[in-house]
Amino acid sequence: MEMEMEMEDMGGEEGLKAAKQLDMEEDDALSAASPSVTVKARTISALVQALNRIMPLFSAPKIEVEVSDLKDEPMPLELMKALQMLNAAYSDYADEDLVSISSMADDKGALIEVSKIMKVLGDKGFAKYLKKEVTSPMVEKKPEAPPPEEDDEEMMMSRMGIS
Repeated sequence: MEMEMEMEDMGGEEGLKAAKQLDMEEDDALSAASPSVTVKARTISALVQALNRIMPLFSAPKIEVEVSDLKDEPMPLELMKALQMLNAAYSDYADEDLVSISSMADDKGALIEVSKIMKVLGDKGFAKYLKKEVTSPMVEKKPEAPPPEEDDEEMMMSRMGIS
């Protein structure tokens, strides 16, 4: 939040450059954290399909990635972003991650995690939670101002009905 305010203070072009730089750094960190996977294209396709079924609950666009066999390669960045978003929301809802990204190293592990995503699609409580989170305004609460101080004499007079 503080970073966003600093970027707003920077002005148009400078703020935009800073935001793009921050996005690139986040993407680099996410790519570095991505596990190496060896999975077939059909497994990636199943993961993309499962995530695309849940993305509307987040009011997020569908994921578009090139579906191909991955042999000891990092998980595609778009899938990592979606999985982390899903895990963060589910963790807020149930105090645990939904999927284990590190378990997706092979077809068997990835398909187990896909089944968890498909199962949560039937969780009406999670869908209701997401709907509430997506539709609730992101407004910061401002601290309430302390009540104006009255001097004791004025207060006593007003209580006794004397103006």
